Amino acid sequence: MAITQEKQWSRYYTNRGYDGIKVHYRCNQVQFRGKQCNAALYLHYPNDTDEVVLFRGANEHDHTNSIHRKVFPEEAKENIEELFDLRLKLKKIHQVLQDKIFRITFNQLKNYLVRLRKKKFGPSTLSLGELESLCIEKYTVPQADDEPFVLSYNVTYEDDDDDDNKFRFLYRRKGYGKFLPRQHGYMLTLLIN
Repeated sequence: MAITQEKQWSRYYTNRGYDGIKVHYRCNQVQFRGKQCNAALYLHYPNDTDEVVLFRGANEHDHTNSIHRKVFPEEAKENIEELFDLRLKLKKIHQVLQDKIFRITFNQLKNYLVRLRKKKFGPSTLSLGELESLCIEKYTVPQADDEPFVLSYNVTYEDDDDDDNKFRFLYRRKGYGKFLPRQHGYMLTLLIN
């Protein structure tokens, strides 16, 4: 299809009329909510045939002076990473960036931090199988006193219904009981839906 090969058109809106359907496309080199480029086209799907007719407007593209996408600069990204490594909260990072005259919206910052967390720490969710393999990996008692390990775990899989899958594990640290009269572990029960 010619529209997808040009890689500069996005679907804009659709009109349904008595003679068929018209799907209008806009130039995607400008922002959706900003001033639109004068170049336009639409596809007409007539009701009486299986043909598709492409109509192009006579106007040329006029977005040479417009800003293509509002992406914050690399210097801002470096500052965000430094502030993230200092474990600052989202609002504080936004305030510091505003003080440094970086024009970044709160949502842009929030979305960038989600991608940064995923890049640094990996995905934020675990499947039941990944959690079980993590418990198997951490089942041996470590040499360091402050490193946690798994004392025991129990996995219950229900074959026919996923709502009854259960996973329990008990973890603790080796040196946890040095300062307490009794040793404590923590039980975490997850009901996987």
